[in-house]
Amino acid sequence: MDFSAMRGFNYQPSNGSSGFEIWRRFDADLIRLEVGRGKKHFPAMNGLRSWLSWEAFIREPAVFVRNFETALTIFSEHGLQVMPVLFNRWHDNVLDYGGVYVDHFTPGNWAYREDAFDDFVNTIVAGHRDDPRIFAWDLCNEPCPWGLQKPEHAEAVKHEFTWLSRIHRLCKEAGATAPLTVGTYPTLEQLRHWEPLSDVLTFHPYGMTSWHPPELFEPFLDQCVAFAKTAGKPLLATETCWGSLDDRHRASIIRYTLGQLKRRGIGWLAYVMHHSLIADAHRAEYGPVGGPGNLSFIEIDGAIRPGHEAFNDY
Repeated sequence: MDFSAMRGFNYQPSNGSSGFEIWRRFDADLIRLEVGRGKKHFPAMNGLRSWLSWEAFIREPAVFVRNFETALTIFSEHGLQVMPVLFNRWHDNVLDYGGVYVDHFTPGNWAYREDAFDDFVNTIVAGHRDDPRIFAWDLCNEPCPWGLQKPEHAEAVKHEFTWLSRIHRLCKEAGATAPLTVGTYPTLEQLRHWEPLSDVLTFHPYGMTSWHPPELFEPFLDQCVAFAKTAGKPLLATETCWGSLDDRHRASIIRYTLGQLKRRGIGWLAYVMHHSLIADAHRAEYGPVGGPGNLSFIEIDGAIRPGHEAFNDY
């Protein structure tokens, strides 16, 4: 697959504020409507990153399996290949998404069980081991959110790598033919750390932020491209385009960021296609808004946000 040609989005259905809620309230008609809006506004869109919920799976495995198949069918109907995200480690202090917490993979904690995630991985991945609708599996979104270097985090970093190494092995044993990856925070250090578990390197370059102004962002992209070349692996941005409540400012972020990625031959899955109740995907009247503001491209009524058609220029 030519990852440099990827032009897609992350997608979070609008009827929930967490992964658990979205999958427990699964609505095929809503998904078909919202993905259709995305394809209408962004006709060159060719891929989606779809976040799963192991919490929803363990309540009713058969229901989750059926709903996942339905979602894949809908995406395929719109000509979209999919990157399912098996687990999430991004947590928000304004509106948390849920997922996996340190207790789940740290031995000695009450919530820890080595095989806690095995049924989920074996069922979902083995059931779609050679599914042509899936172009890659994201083992986990943004692990090690505290970074990698602080001594007080060394044990947690070790346990998290051990946990995801197990998930990686389970996926391979389940017969996954699509590449595996880990969606990393935007640092070269994180990209290097998770490279052994990634067939394709994926990262989340958010430009025009306080930590990545242009004078730092552009060299960072160059360093990531160089590392991918050395590793002999493709590079894909699986989240990008920082948010804002101001439509004009957000549009300028989109143009700058996608221009820099395209210049370097990096494909992308921008964050996030449609208005949603999850964190950072809506305007203030629909719930708490954190630091990123609003990262959605399409409004609740299906209209494209002003200026966000800029996506189509890249």
